[in-house]
Amino acid sequence: MDNSYIYEIKEAITHGGVFHSDDVFSTAFLQILNPELKVKRLMQVPEDFDGLVYDIGLGRFDHHQKDRKVRENGIPYAAFGLLFEEFGTLVMSEEDAKEFDETFIQPIDKSDNTGSFWMICDIISDFNPDWIGNQDRDEAFWRAVAVAKEILVNKFRQINANRKAYYMVKEEVDACTGPVLELSKTIPWQDAVKGTDILYVIYESERGGYNVQTVRVDGEEREKKPFPESWRGKPADFLQEVTGVSGITFCHNSGFLCACKTIDDARAIAKLAVEA
Repeated sequence: MDNSYIYEIKEAITHGGVFHSDDVFSTAFLQILNPELKVKRLMQVPEDFDGLVYDIGLGRFDHHQKDRKVRENGIPYAAFGLLFEEFGTLVMSEEDAKEFDETFIQPIDKSDNTGSFWMICDIISDFNPDWIGNQDRDEAFWRAVAVAKEILVNKFRQINANRKAYYMVKEEVDACTGPVLELSKTIPWQDAVKGTDILYVIYESERGGYNVQTVRVDGEEREKKPFPESWRGKPADFLQEVTGVSGITFCHNSGFLCACKTIDDARAIAKLAVEA
């Protein structure tokens, strides 16, 4: 189904009163898609309103009705999840949209439906006026939306940049014939090396020189082959002596990263690590 109709909608309504991360992020998302969209906060939807309605009114983008939509994993949709399900592929690939729903939206939807704690939901809720002050709630809502909008814009930018990086690195992975991958450009590479036999990745460091980084076991928080225990956390002069590589300057205490002065130094360290 074509979801580009969001660009033509002029007005939208969500509920007034106390706001939460669900209606705040929903509003931010809609206004990213359609900056000209006018959103009103009301306590009920006028009968003759023909715009988009969310988080109120028991319609398609509400979740307060008895027959609310629930994901296969049991987490109910809230308005943000329903809107992203409809329009998410306008801002990212279908694959990335699925992952973004799982990692970012579902905790928000769950919190809104069950009251479970999620830090970003708590942060957004704190934009509501307290009982002592005399702050206007609508003004507070729009301040929260501005923050949510910035979060989403940054998220979408990073996700799309990472997707582009994936395809670029994948080409280099496919051409790699050994356990060490040298990147021609310093870009995110972790997803592209999953399911391969690559053990180490060499890339230029933003701090100068070159890094040699280990590759993690797929789906686990551990490295396939960490750097030797005897290297970890040791000073540069010690590392240079035990490795015979004059340009090694650092080995992380957890054994996942070495820093070197030149590409040849990095290659030498990677070779030693493979053979260790």
